[in-house]
Amino acid sequence: MISTLALALLLSQDPKPAAKTVEERLKELVDKVEVLDKKAAALTDENAKLQQKLDETKAQREMLARQPGQLWVKRYGPGVEFTPKQSAEIEELMYTWTKQDFGKPVDAGEWKTREGILRGKLTAEQVPKLTRKVREEQDSGVTYLIKSMVRMAKLPLSAENNFEKVIRPKVTIPDDVLLPAAHPDKTPSWTQIAELVEANLAEVSKDLSESEVDSLRKMLSMWKPKQR
Repeated sequence: MISTLALALLLSQDPKPAAKTVEERLKELVDKVEVLDKKAAALTDENAKLQQKLDETKAQREMLARQPGQLWVKRYGPGVEFTPKQSAEIEELMYTWTKQDFGKPVDAGEWKTREGILRGKLTAEQVPKLTRKVREEQDSGVTYLIKSMVRMAKLPLSAENNFEKVIRPKVTIPDDVLLPAAHPDKTPSWTQIAELVEANLAEVSKDLSESEVDSLRKMLSMWKPKQR
């Protein structure tokens, strides 16, 4: 009886799989290697694309760092008469400064140091030429700010003359600046012009209608610091 039950149990069990041949095991290994090769190729491709993006970003950053110096020399070089050596040195200086300033706020103290370095690159004859050119640009900037304010307030263009007559004499433009970033307190700004207009509202608005004065007041209120 026991022999019969043992035989029945033995027959009911699944037969053991046959041992794999060397060829079958080799094929499995080859398949696994192919899968790993595909994963490695995909990873290599992904890394290559990432490296390409990094290279593109680096090249763009390099271009952006070069531009300020190139534009500055192109802007002031002809009038100040930079030599080729000066142009190259100034471009390199500004390239270095731009890279140092990426992601940082403007530091007037640092720019004053830089202004001294720039001054040392110029001759005694070139310094006044550059300061005069910078002053002319700042003076033009005041005109632009005044006209912009009149237009933003939706005032008649005829008001520009009176605004200039009243406001311009009150704007002091220094005559010894090489780099305006080194002198933010001396550089004409929108806020300064707005404060001057508000302080001299009666004079600038003497020929304006009541509705035009209201429009001007509304525009000026936009530039007041919000009270906490």
